[in-house]
Amino acid sequence: MNKERLRPIVEGSAFIAVIQFLILASAVVFVLESDRDVWGLAEYATHFLILDWVFFVLFSTEYVLRIYIEPRKRDFIFSFYGIIDLLAILPSLFLLPGFRVLRVLRFLRIFRIFKATRFILAVDRLAAALRGIQQELLALAILSLMLVYLAACGIHYFEKDAQPEAFGSILDSMWWAVVTLTTVGYGDVYPETGGGKVFTALVTLVGVGLIAIPSGLLASALTEARVEREIAKDAKKEEENQSREHSDAKNG
Repeated sequence: MNKERLRPIVEGSAFIAVIQFLILASAVVFVLESDRDVWGLAEYATHFLILDWVFFVLFSTEYVLRIYIEPRKRDFIFSFYGIIDLLAILPSLFLLPGFRVLRVLRFLRIFRIFKATRFILAVDRLAAALRGIQQELLALAILSLMLVYLAACGIHYFEKDAQPEAFGSILDSMWWAVVTLTTVGYGDVYPETGGGKVFTALVTLVGVGLIAIPSGLLASALTEARVEREIAKDAKKEEENQSREHSDAKNG
């Protein structure tokens, strides 16, 4: 079968649905196989091995078919999903038990189903929004690193004598700084001195504002992207109407 006749089949909804089902099935088998003793499935080890090889053959066939129909084979092989496909089948191919955990990466292929839905448009808008604020995000990342450093230095100064095991060095204090600035607060290390508690309160307030900044930037960028999309849609519709009116006038 030539490529042009094979492409609609491989890229068709039925073929994609079958692949998505196989991905989910392989994920379920992967979970059950990891806890065979817990689920009382130890006696089915041979069945798991057979299923593993069935998935290997089917996914390998799909991988070869996709390479065959691709006009730019090198781009597909070195693309994200192409690499995921290869990593997922290599462990079974070479029978390397230590690397068989890579099969779970096949589950990432489930996101291919979004190509057939409108959700991918939202993902495209999200990616465009992130590209639009990448300089602000970079500046925010640098600022966050500076704040982590300053917070670690500050808490080290206040708590180094009271808790040398937790805040004895600035490097040790950086764990506390990250947890506090992100407002996670695991509670494994915390200040005991009065100065440390006041400093922690200030750092927490700064962390709340720090977390809110990227959310605001992203929300603004997404709103702008949506407005631009609506403007482009209206312009396209207006152009189609003018073209239709021009065609009617010409025919009339």
